[in-house]
Amino acid sequence: HADDIEDMGMHGTTAKFITPSSEFTAHITIPGEHMVYNALAGIAVGYALGMTDDEIKKGIEALVPLAGRNHLIETENLTIIDDCYNANPASMKSSLDVLAYADTRKVAILGDMGELGADELAMHREVGAYAAFKNTDILVCIGALSKDMAEAAKETVLATEKNMKVFHFDTKEDFYQNMGQILNENDTILVKASHFMEFPEIVKKLSEEA
Repeated sequence: HADDIEDMGMHGTTAKFITPSSEFTAHITIPGEHMVYNALAGIAVGYALGMTDDEIKKGIEALVPLAGRNHLIETENLTIIDDCYNANPASMKSSLDVLAYADTRKVAILGDMGELGADELAMHREVGAYAAFKNTDILVCIGALSKDMAEAAKETVLATEKNMKVFHFDTKEDFYQNMGQILNENDTILVKASHFMEFPEIVKKLSEEA
């Protein structure tokens, strides 16, 4: 199990990890409380395989995110959370939790989630409402299904008097035409959608123009 968990915001988490026979402290570079659980799973495997604490600690601290999986990109003017490899409601919420750590203006650019079945519209609405509750400053929804995400976000803003601004665009191209009026220098921007939405294109554009 983990103890003495120190949340370091966008720069990850430090925690003391306790095994059946020892304990050690390690730093996880990827932000998000859920990463502590991932580390615990890795430690359990390492312990079962007979690895030393030092070997396990080095493995945890050497962890770097792949492109599209909670990958932090810091440009001259923006901080981009590239988490656009794929998406479902649970992972959307986890990514919004990570965005909430930012001490700058928080922008979420979210797109359609695929393969959710009959409840897909309700699940998109759930994510829109969650974004408002996490005190996101700007929510940009892109895609046909994400129209419901935007509508639920607007309804939540009205009901709770949150200060989030909500935008919806049918396509990435529509967003690009309005991007300059929405984004500010020094924003922290989460980019996330299901793979078929091809959101790495947005990450590339933000990285090149920042």
